[in-house]
Amino acid sequence: MNKVFFVLSSICLLLCSCSEQYNINGDSTVSTLDGRMLYLKALTDNDNLRSLDSCEVVHGKFNFIGMLDSTCMGELYMDNESVMPVVIENGNLNIRINNIEQRVSGGSLNNKLYRFLEQKNQIESQITELSNEEARLILSGKKPNKIHARMSEKADKLYAKIEKMETQFIVENHDNILGPTFFMMLCSQYPYPIVTSQIQQIIRNSSPQFRHIPFVREYMKAAESNMHYIRQTRNNNMDNN
Repeated sequence: MNKVFFVLSSICLLLCSCSEQYNINGDSTVSTLDGRMLYLKALTDNDNLRSLDSCEVVHGKFNFIGMLDSTCMGELYMDNESVMPVVIENGNLNIRINNIEQRVSGGSLNNKLYRFLEQKNQIESQITELSNEEARLILSGKKPNKIHARMSEKADKLYAKIEKMETQFIVENHDNILGPTFFMMLCSQYPYPIVTSQIQQIIRNSSPQFRHIPFVREYMKAAESNMHYIRQTRNNNMDNN
């Protein structure tokens, strides 16, 4: 999820314009973090990555505090390595880092973000387990074709569940930084802008404000042009045949 979060930080100015104070307290049980420097980073209005604050981890504790013109998407960095996303929002936030999870809590948007990521990760783990189960069954002597068909059917249902969850998450958060951020993440998986049934559903159920966000507007313009070209090319090929 690295830099995808940063590209949309300028959108924050469209969604929130009041000055905000953040206070982020961190707690880590990972002993190798002690003595290391952590950096809270976000993009400026000019899309230049900068560090908002930095601190040293001392006995598993660290803290960031500062002011922002608006809520924005950021990341916690250790040196040049991204550790985890964080919505830099007004109020007191808490970061927990251990060998099992990294999580931000205490703010409404961070709570939404990590609840969504946790649910998505659980389903992705189930998909991974299906591959392991398929291998075990085949090694036990089961017929590969039947096993593969059964596991593929289960995997397709789980992928559909993730897609529904992503769509709902973006639509429900169309009026804050989370919706545009994850819309961009969704679009970035394609080699070029296209309109899928999922993207159509998101656009259809989102607000005019969301659709007029520069990235959303430009993506849809390019995607619709590409889809028109694809349809035209397909029709020409059919006519030639």
